[in-house]
Amino acid sequence: MTDRQKRLLILGGSPFQIPCIEYAKSKGYYVITCDYCPDNPGHKYADEYYNVSTTNLQSVLKLSRKLEIDGILAYASDPAAPTAAYVTEKMGLPGNPYKSVKILSEKDLYRSFLRQNNFNTPWYGGFNNLKEFAKSSSQFSYPVLVKPVDSSGSKGISAVNNFWEMDKAINYAIKFSRSKRFIVEEFIEKKYPQLDGDIFVYDGKIIAYYLGDQRNDVAVNPFVPSSINYPSLLPQWVHDTIKTDLQRAIDLLKIKMGGFNIEVIVNENDEVYLIEMGARNGGNCIPEIIKCASNVDMIKMSVDTCMGLEPSILEQKLIDSFYTTYVIHSNKDGYFKSVELDDVISKYVLDVKLMVQEGEEVLKFNGSNCTVGVGLFEFPDLQVRDKMMNNIEQLIKVELE
Repeated sequence: MTDRQKRLLILGGSPFQIPCIEYAKSKGYYVITCDYCPDNPGHKYADEYYNVSTTNLQSVLKLSRKLEIDGILAYASDPAAPTAAYVTEKMGLPGNPYKSVKILSEKDLYRSFLRQNNFNTPWYGGFNNLKEFAKSSSQFSYPVLVKPVDSSGSKGISAVNNFWEMDKAINYAIKFSRSKRFIVEEFIEKKYPQLDGDIFVYDGKIIAYYLGDQRNDVAVNPFVPSSINYPSLLPQWVHDTIKTDLQRAIDLLKIKMGGFNIEVIVNENDEVYLIEMGARNGGNCIPEIIKCASNVDMIKMSVDTCMGLEPSILEQKLIDSFYTTYVIHSNKDGYFKSVELDDVISKYVLDVKLMVQEGEEVLKFNGSNCTVGVGLFEFPDLQVRDKMMNNIEQLIKVELE
């Protein structure tokens, strides 16, 4: 390592983080990765790896000071986002306020922020156990959703139809919560498909906005997104309202920069709800499909910005085809053998990234931790896209041993 070579610490080494590591290396940075999973495939692309948990604020700060890093990035990792903000604040590196990122990373804090600032938000409560919830249960009308406060990737979510189902749902949520806390929130009936995608902020302003229409494999799990379609087919006023609300939230939180993963619901009264504002780029290859569709490279922008450079958008184009990122998954547990693509859909494939190897355990699709792979597709028109995606579970099959 030379004194002239700038050092970037990337929190994590999952398959979704590999494009970020590769881009940083291509820029000539000395790339260090850390997490508590030494077998994560991203680490072999880095110059150096440390077995340090990405959620341990003090340990990552200590490592960052020891390595004299020039930038730190929690790319596509919700749990690591507060850590990156904490380190940038302590070391004076490019980043966002720790307090704000913590609010965005814990659902009860985020819902409180929304309520206090007159955004639409579901009726909710944060709790530690069933006994606590029971004292407030009369405030809720069923069905409700039960969620871990600090999990991502739709893990640990249940719909509950009566009080007697709560104990099981709470235990399931707490299983995926680092702080062992959960929220119960009102179930909102959607008028349109849920919106999901990424925005990019620089100098406190939204400079790129790409939300697509989410789809779920309801036969397996109605709460885990299985695909996102671009461009969104929702009315323009919906997106204009979302942009206005997002910018107001960014202003209030004093957010300065970076990629943000956004989830939005529009209810039957045309009210917009900012369900999630994750302080990191989306997983499931969302930045990759956005680049395919629009030529806007949020991977590049994220690395550049955290290293103190102004992000550039070169040759941005209108989305003139129909693009989809699809999460390849199984409807049952087993051991991975292969993924079979029907010839009918093969000609529309831009890329297929597998996250598991032959013989590895595969779980039924109950969260992003159950992902087998991700397919990126380009379709020539809406009719073809709908025909393919309406039958996608038959056209892309996960073979198990």
